[in-house]
Amino acid sequence: MKYSLYLSILFLLSCATNMPSATIPDIQETKSDITIDDFKAHITYLSSDGLAGRSSGTPGDRLAKDYIVNHFTNTGGSAERFVEVQEHYVSKSRLKPKNKVKTYNIIATLPGNDKKLKNEYVVIGAHYDSVKNTLGLIHNGADDNGSGTSMVLELFEKFASENNHKRTLVFMAFGGEELGLLGSKHYVNNPTIDLSKVQLMVNLDMVGRMDEEGNVQLGGSPSAKNFSSKLHPFFVNSKINIIDLGKGIFSRSDHYNFYKKDIPVLFFFTGIHPDYHTATDDEDKINYDGMMEISKVVAPIIAEFANVEERLVFEKMEEEEQKRTQSPSKMKVTLGIMPDYAFDEKGVKVDSVIDNRPAQKAGVIDGDIVIKIKDIDIVDIYKYMEALSKIESGTKTQIIVLRDKEEIVLDVQF
Repeated sequence: MKYSLYLSILFLLSCATNMPSATIPDIQETKSDITIDDFKAHITYLSSDGLAGRSSGTPGDRLAKDYIVNHFTNTGGSAERFVEVQEHYVSKSRLKPKNKVKTYNIIATLPGNDKKLKNEYVVIGAHYDSVKNTLGLIHNGADDNGSGTSMVLELFEKFASENNHKRTLVFMAFGGEELGLLGSKHYVNNPTIDLSKVQLMVNLDMVGRMDEEGNVQLGGSPSAKNFSSKLHPFFVNSKINIIDLGKGIFSRSDHYNFYKKDIPVLFFFTGIHPDYHTATDDEDKINYDGMMEISKVVAPIIAEFANVEERLVFEKMEEEEQKRTQSPSKMKVTLGIMPDYAFDEKGVKVDSVIDNRPAQKAGVIDGDIVIKIKDIDIVDIYKYMEALSKIESGTKTQIIVLRDKEEIVLDVQF
């Protein structure tokens, strides 16, 4: 698509949505090696005001799709590849399920080079959509999930340039994730490959905000036999500090749909932050050095499981854990905190408090551990969600938080 056409679409978008007009950045050439400059080029484009957000069914969604297709088609040298766009329709809003819009899964396949193993696959994926704009503000989604998308693009270019993988590599950018993992759900129900022959699915969702301690959360290690021990060598000499979530495999990102198809999965995630799902998730807050360190771990893991003769053996989580993960309670109200998903003790630890929400107004602070809401003991995130599902908007109730080992009772107005 020509640059002039981008600008014309942008003009229509700004008129239709009353968003501020902004220029779409030029598309920058990238190098075969993964670099900070390349990450910046991708995220600057995808999270620019010129796209006015990438929520499903918007002009920004289509521009992002075209950008990803262009990259998959034209980078990585002359390696054979197959690029396809899988169109699917999603509900524009969870509250109005009959109102459908078109979005996309973009799939780039690099055939393997081994006569036998080329018929098996390693999938590398990320969702590229952002949440919808609200209150006239653009939700650029630089971390969520411009960061994961840019890493998928860079990994594709690296492996296409090297072109020495035995198994076939399949790179995917999913649309509709923010509406309920709908892109990956559509894909696993309409696959372009034999899912029974997938060795591993690696999901990159919000990998752009690594903290000063180098913490990176890892989900999926229990999804294959002896997986943790197989992964350990990749983490030993790394600058990142892996927080293994164990059986706390998130049902909130795209790897989960692959896991339900009995596929081993890995999920890399740098954590929730105050800009999550807000209009302040912008490019200037990305930790590009951190992204480089994460890519230095992810790329060798992909190479290992693309080339090793041995197949990973899928393992299910315990049935109780699986049931709880699949059926979270629907919350009627929100407390206004970002939970620390790596916390594995009793309660829900507050990673950050969102401004002007019930928790902040009640006096909750970062680091508090919510141990009781009304008459429900909060033992984990699932009990937390269950408690909030039983509270009506407008209700005033008490919560108990643990702060420096002291129980504090707070009145919360929902």
